[in-house]
Amino acid sequence: MEKVTYYGETDGIALEQMVRYGKFDMRVKHFHTQYEIFYIVEGERVFFFNNREYIARAGDLILVNSNLIHMTRSVSGSNDGHNRIILYITREKMKSYDMLHPSLQLVRFLDDYYGVYHLDREQQASILNLFRSLRHSLTNREHNYKTGMDLEIMAWLFKLMSFVRRQRQEIPSDSDNPKYKAAYGIADYLSENCERPISLDELADRFYLSKSYICRIFKEVTGYTISEYTNIHRIRKAKRYLEETDMSISQIANALGYDSLTYFERTFKTYMTLSPLKYRQ
Repeated sequence: MEKVTYYGETDGIALEQMVRYGKFDMRVKHFHTQYEIFYIVEGERVFFFNNREYIARAGDLILVNSNLIHMTRSVSGSNDGHNRIILYITREKMKSYDMLHPSLQLVRFLDDYYGVYHLDREQQASILNLFRSLRHSLTNREHNYKTGMDLEIMAWLFKLMSFVRRQRQEIPSDSDNPKYKAAYGIADYLSENCERPISLDELADRFYLSKSYICRIFKEVTGYTISEYTNIHRIRKAKRYLEETDMSISQIANALGYDSLTYFERTFKTYMTLSPLKYRQ
């Protein structure tokens, strides 16, 4: 069960607070073109990105880069819910901030410093004050409220940059645990070789593990099946080819190891909600 306690949006910016009761695992493992500034008010969550798992708890800030493949789920064995607030900022909006203040290099900062960060009480109060102010602006929409929101967000990001660059990110969960170590290694291998078919036999031979064990631990640790993880990395690359090259749809499908154009188009639409052709247009 879940309850959206607030949602508001304007050009390039959206603010959402949601309370979920009981266990919740993200149903769609995804990536998107927005940045997420994700703050946990209550509860704790598992995040999986950059081929690693991280635990985030109440008072933690999670910076999610645009186009970052990620998912989130309940901590194993926990049926407790969570309360979280997310500030969404489109890449285009962040670029507009950079145009106003080029020396800040906000896009580069968020591309480089995504991760889980522990905030002290003063920092927690600062982000909650930002959320309250943005909520007030989005609700009342007074004269020049958009400009006021932009100024507040940029000022807060300026403070965040200084803090984040001084603090080490949260380390991945159980990196020395054999199960996690194997799952992380498989994730690295799949992401590095996603443009060609990778069979379970190949993974079993490479990692000296049984096929059934590979499937089980990979799903347990990452939240993905082997095929889901391969496909989502392929689709992220397909998205880049569509944006940056003149390759045809069939050429892109072939370059990414898809034997069937129909299957490629269906898979692309699953993650991007649009067909490859419509996405390019």
